[in-house]
Amino acid sequence: MTDVTEPATESRRHFWGYLKHRQIDFYPTGRLRWWLLGLIVLGWAVEQYEALKNGPVLVYILADFDKSLVQWGYVAALAGLVYSVGAIILSRAADRFGRRPLMIWPVFAYVVISILGAMAPSFWTLAFLVTAGSFMMAGMNPAVHAASRDLTPRMGRAMVYAWVSLAFTIGALMSTAIAAQTLPIWPGWRSQYWIAAGLGGFTALILLIFYRDLSVRIRGQIHQDAEVAPVAESQATSTENAYDDGRIIYRNPRLWLLSLVIVFWALTYVTVSGYVPTYLAQHYELDPARAASVTSWFWIVFTVSVFLSGWLSDRLMVRKTITAFGGLTTGLCFLIGALLPVGTPESTLILIWSLTGFFAGFIYPAWCAIYSETAEAISPHGVGRAFGITATLSPISGLFLNLGLPRVVESFGWPAWMLIAGVCCLCVSVLVAFGEGPWWPRKRQR
Repeated sequence: MTDVTEPATESRRHFWGYLKHRQIDFYPTGRLRWWLLGLIVLGWAVEQYEALKNGPVLVYILADFDKSLVQWGYVAALAGLVYSVGAIILSRAADRFGRRPLMIWPVFAYVVISILGAMAPSFWTLAFLVTAGSFMMAGMNPAVHAASRDLTPRMGRAMVYAWVSLAFTIGALMSTAIAAQTLPIWPGWRSQYWIAAGLGGFTALILLIFYRDLSVRIRGQIHQDAEVAPVAESQATSTENAYDDGRIIYRNPRLWLLSLVIVFWALTYVTVSGYVPTYLAQHYELDPARAASVTSWFWIVFTVSVFLSGWLSDRLMVRKTITAFGGLTTGLCFLIGALLPVGTPESTLILIWSLTGFFAGFIYPAWCAIYSETAEAISPHGVGRAFGITATLSPISGLFLNLGLPRVVESFGWPAWMLIAGVCCLCVSVLVAFGEGPWWPRKRQR
């Protein structure tokens, strides 16, 4: 048996010592923990940007290939189904082979996809590439969430998932902000694909050089109050036994019900990230660059809000209350926004979408903390597969969104869909009750 004590000691002593080993066999703290978490956020943010780069330029894509929103909905729905298949297949690999491969190779794959997309000669070639990218993102999703769980005990976990949420918002903000700044210089959608290819290549190289997984032994020792509980060498769980133990995740009905939160949240989230720029352009007749700029305010405020909600969630340990508050208030903002008439001033639109972003930031970090803690209580070796469940279910909302939104908009207008998105947020507030943890703060013993 290889002696892991000396590498761990050496790595603790020298910050870059961990790079000499394939895995980290001690619990990273301080600067190293935040460095690893920062790499996770960087990779996931760029992956989000790669997937969302079509949103701000969708009007250009439809015009260039003479396609309708309904036809694009078919493509997006198919991509959602492929995402679901990818989540089923690749989430198992996150527990069996570690998080690192599924955090690096999807970003490399998106570089190739972006280059080919920039040169796509037809709409259906582009559709195929969008679908292929969806499969790769499905593998990275559970790996990112499981790796974030690996780096934190329960106290402080919501703040860590706030950092994961930051990756979502950075990616979405990049897609709108980059489009807003570069479309006046390089009109059309192909320029966004070339920019994405360059950014993706740089990010994948950074992850390949600097990111390392925690070992199976360390991942199995993370508990609620202690960062790592000491375990004798004879008690260390082998990779195969750990993988088998994690299968009980699939047999817990409470976890499946809690997983449904992601179906309703994903529908709202993708509505904003994928369609709100088009909604603003078509319904309020803003030009694409201005529509992207208005949408950016949602993500700017959301970015601040996720850290506030994460801090409150960890301080009060009332994850369910924080999530339910976010679902209720975000839903109300959608309902109010749907009632705004055509001709509403741009300043009012910015205010409404800023408020929506603020309240939406209360949903995801606290829910991720509840979900990971519920899964961890079942088996600490099945967290990757637990998040694989959510990655499998979330395309259900995508299927409903991408097939339903174009039909609803065509028949009843954009406000009708915004009402539907608001009701979905209200459903989040109900389903979160199946998670572990209290609704009210508990008195801490001295």
